[in-house]
Amino acid sequence: MVHLRDGSWLAAYTIGRSPNNAVRVKRSFDDMRTWTWISEVGEGGRDLDNANLYQRPDGVVLLAMRSVVLGKSYRINVYQSVDAGNSWQFLSMVDRNEDEKPGGLWEPFLLGLPDGRLACFYANETHATDQPPYSQIISERISDDGGLSWGGEIFAVAQPGTPRPGEPNVVRTNGGFLLFYEVCGSELCAGHTSWSPDGVSWPGNIGPAIPSTWQNPQGLALDTGMVLAISNQKELLIGSSQGDVWIQTGSHPFAYGNWPALYQIAPNQFATVITGGGENGEAGEYVRFGQIERATPAPRSRIRLPFRNPVTLSNARPGR
Repeated sequence: MVHLRDGSWLAAYTIGRSPNNAVRVKRSFDDMRTWTWISEVGEGGRDLDNANLYQRPDGVVLLAMRSVVLGKSYRINVYQSVDAGNSWQFLSMVDRNEDEKPGGLWEPFLLGLPDGRLACFYANETHATDQPPYSQIISERISDDGGLSWGGEIFAVAQPGTPRPGEPNVVRTNGGFLLFYEVCGSELCAGHTSWSPDGVSWPGNIGPAIPSTWQNPQGLALDTGMVLAISNQKELLIGSSQGDVWIQTGSHPFAYGNWPALYQIAPNQFATVITGGGENGEAGEYVRFGQIERATPAPRSRIRLPFRNPVTLSNARPGR
């Protein structure tokens, strides 16, 4: 999802079945309570997934995704919209692997940097034949022209051997940037973080672990400076701006579902979005809203995160 400057929200997610998946885009004008289907992006015969939205300073909305023909072609593509998501045009390819060497490209995430440049992070399996070999790394590339072209590869998180860092997402915190990611392979997909002062210079090695996380750790930095995290474990955590201290809240926005994400909607108010989060695990995209009743971390018993009934994107009406 992305919060546009006009106050509306856009959400992008995968529909269909491989190898002909498409990305559907919906829009909300009432803080995520109701949704309208406005557009879709497809590439015939290719599996599109891992959608990520970003609005440039000039108002143009970007949509990054993986575009895959399994075993043959792997691409990280970026589309642009000049009309708030109603239509999309292909903009660029961040990276590609067309049978050149084994391994895929997955899970892009777009980040605006303080100097006006644009960064794209993604999971990269193509260094498995390097010396030393890497099972998977998190790569970063920088664009000086708003996503039209991309610079050389940066190893944001990379450790030789079996570790597989992936699912990157980055939040801007007090004084720097905090990169969230899972580590599979050598671990059971536990969540980790790395910190950077500028969003470009990273330690490179795998950073501190986040407790009570499993697969897809996602972060949110609130305006107050507080950092939230969630994963497929579905427990909310409150952490420090550099990811080295975490407090377990014992609060679970959803009992079912996977691939959650967090978004701020007002001071101390946020939304949790998840796939398959129906009351009985029904399929679809679901949103649930919460409020932090203390603006600073405190012992677990003093933190209450109430949640409202979920909203589903699946019942949104078609049209513009």
